[in-house]
Formats: sequence, structure tokens, C-alpha cells
Amino acid sequence: MPRTSTLNSSELIDLIATSISRLDDWQSGFGNLLKYINGRITAGRGFVRLNNYLTDKYFDSTASCGGNSDSVTDGIFRQLREDKNPIAIPSEYSDYMIGEKQYSIIGIPISKNGDYLGAIVLTDNNQSGIRESQLHELLAFSTYLVPLFESAVLQEILVTSYIDTIETLAMALEAKDKYTRGHSNMVCAYATAIARKMGFSGNKLRNIEIGSMMHDIGKIGIPDEILTKPGRLTDEEFKIMKKHPVIGEEILKPMQHSMFEIPRKIVRWHHEQPDGNGYPDGISGDDVIIECRITLVADAYDAMTSDRPYRNGLAQDVAFAELRKYAGTQFDGDVIEALYELMMPKAEPHE
Repeated sequence: MPRTSTLNSSELIDLIATSISRLDDWQSGFGNLLKYINGRITAGRGFVRLNNYLTDKYFDSTASCGGNSDSVTDGIFRQLREDKNPIAIPSEYSDYMIGEKQYSIIGIPISKNGDYLGAIVLTDNNQSGIRESQLHELLAFSTYLVPLFESAVLQEILVTSYIDTIETLAMALEAKDKYTRGHSNMVCAYATAIARKMGFSGNKLRNIEIGSMMHDIGKIGIPDEILTKPGRLTDEEFKIMKKHPVIGEEILKPMQHSMFEIPRKIVRWHHEQPDGNGYPDGISGDDVIIECRITLVADAYDAMTSDRPYRNGLAQDVAFAELRKYAGTQFDGDVIEALYELMMPKAEPHE
């Protein structure tokens, strides 16, 4: 009796179309696709990596299902990029099932017009094996995946280009102000660590990373005599300095990709406070999104613990005492405690 297909073509095409429609979160789209494929062929783990065909390097992000990658799957991806041919590693524990060969790992490369776009790698489930017929089904369906991979790669190239531009602007800003050199990188490191500690992952974590890196980008439009002033600013100078969030948002307006919706809000609102006494809009409470509250704490902590021409940086315990003093009004208390646990893990919990 001929074996029936384990993959439904109409269901798979619907999944591909849905994934293409939400490529601002391609990891989630590919994750759903992997769950469907894994469920149908009882694979254990599944992974998708996209390749930047302009540089012939994989992007850092990986879509996955069923677990984390390891050195074996990483090696399979390297071989797929080099050879651009399907890979099928025979199972060691069983050679045949009803006369059909089984595999422990299979890799499906996706290419278009000679450009390698990425690949899918699947591993077997609890040593049950991936059947040879299932490998051929996936190879047959791989042509339907080309538009999805191509669109995701183009989106990732676009986002990477935007981020490179942002980092260049951040470097230009810090070249103007030697006293805050490295500030953007430090705020990004603190904010990303806090977000991860608070359970952020995927695009939510990436939003924090991008937004916190560019949070002060509007300062590039502030006059040098104010930006680089070694002493404290006058009220009038501070009024001008407070324009930098709005300037920053204007700089980022041309970046219309949905990936930058939250980062633009971080740039505009990273000085907004829970009590409504921040700037530029004076919003309060939950209107100050968590990404902005995280960036504000990271920004304040780095500013307080860094040396300035008019003062030395504060010790960590003094900085945290100052942050806690204004918890609930200027700063989010949960964000402060997340940073405290990261920076001072051996200290007693705060009551």
C-alpha cells in the first residue's frame, strides 16, 4: 500500500503565507512552521537560520522549536552553507523501518538563483528516526519556502542596514562629547541585561537593544557648547537639552519598518517618569511603556556611576540607594531591583 503524505500541502502553504505577512517577527513565523513540520514528522528539534547572501554569513538570530542548537547542528548549518546540498545522517540505532531508511538529522538548504538564503535542520524525536519518505516530502516542499526565506533575508538585511546607520550616528554623537563616550553601549548593555532578567526574549529583547543603543541619538542636534559643557547646565541650557528626545524621534522617522516602532518610543520617552514629571510629553503610569522604564533606569545608573568633569562617579550601593529613593515616582521599582540583582547578586535582598 502506498504511504500517504504526512504533510498537508494546503496547510503548509497557509502557514507560509501567514509567516510572510508578519516578517517583522520572522523567528515567530518560522517557529510556527517548525512546530507544524515537527508535529507531522515527529522530529525532536527544528532550527532555521537565515544567510546574508551579500556577505555569505548567517545572521545571529535563529528560529527554533523543541530545544537549543548544539555543536552538531551548528556544524550541519556550516556544511549546508558550504555545499548547498541536502544533508541526511543515517540513524545509528535503526537502519530500516518497513524497508525504509531512517535518519537522525536532516538538513534542507534553501537557495534562489544561486544565492544561498538559509536552511532548515531537523533532528529525530526520542530516537524514533526521520523516515526517508519524510525527507523527500520536505525536499519537494522546499520550493514553496523560497519566497518566505527570501523575504525574511531581505527584511533582515534592511534591519541590519538601519542598525549599522544607528551605530554610526551613535559613534558620531560620542565623538562630539568625550565625557559620555561609551555611554550608549553601557546603557544598551544594562538595559538588555535587565530586560532578559525580566523575561524578555526575541523581538521584545531586540527592541530594547536597538532603542537603548539609540536613546540619546537626538543629542547630535544639540549645540556643542551645551552638549560638551564641563559644568552643570543653566535652566535655559537644560531647556534646550530636553529637546533631544524629540530630535531623536525625528531622526528615526524615515525608518518606517515596524521593527523600529518600539525603539522610536524609547527614544522619545526614555525621560518620561511613572509620576508624570518627565519629558517631553509628561505621560505617566502604564503609558510609560516598560521598555522606556527599563532604559530610564539603565541610563540613570550609568550616569550616576560614571565619572564626570564636575564629580566622581558614585559607588554602586550609593547609586542604588538613590534609585530606590525615587522608586515609584521617577523610576520603576521592579526594574531597579532587576538591575540590583544583576549588579550585586551577593547582596541582601531589598525589603
